[in-house]
Amino acid sequence: MIDDSKKRTEQRVNDLREIGVVIDTWDDIFSDFDPRPLGERTVSGDFIDELKKRYKETQSGDFIITIYAPVSLRSEDSERMVINRLRKHFRYKFLQKKKVITAIRIKGVIFVVVGICSLSFFTLATYFKFMSELTLQVLSIIFVPLGWFGIWEGFSKLIDTSPVIIRDSKLFEKLLKATYHFKYIEGAVNG
Repeated sequence: MIDDSKKRTEQRVNDLREIGVVIDTWDDIFSDFDPRPLGERTVSGDFIDELKKRYKETQSGDFIITIYAPVSLRSEDSERMVINRLRKHFRYKFLQKKKVITAIRIKGVIFVVVGICSLSFFTLATYFKFMSELTLQVLSIIFVPLGWFGIWEGFSKLIDTSPVIIRDSKLFEKLLKATYHFKYIEGAVNG
């Protein structure tokens, strides 16, 4: 029983991945081009790129993001504001990617339905012969390729949705659910 507990604890430690990021000022997290107050600024693209790079190194498990900062930045209000802004940003990005994935899959369903309808119409027209032979031949030039293209392209969209979008969606979901910690260092952080 003790061995099982130890194994579960070791597995939990392995499932957690710490990402450490060093900052000098809050401008390292938030865009310094954005003139709004700190609590309303957009998240810095460089900060997100750094998190993406670290994510590629360790994709499995839950994340603990530790932000190392100078002691001069220590403030519980600032920490709460930073965590809330990051979560809000990552929630927005996650929902945006999820919306794109849903749109691609809906488009896939539409393609499959149009393909099946095209082939079904042509099959019924051929079977019941309610059109002349010449008309059926002309329609076969249009409806058969349209039908097969719709089916295969639709299944492609359903099954093989863009891996980049799915990876980004998973990244933003993990960053949304991550645990954020702040550690403060005396003196210059990068110096």
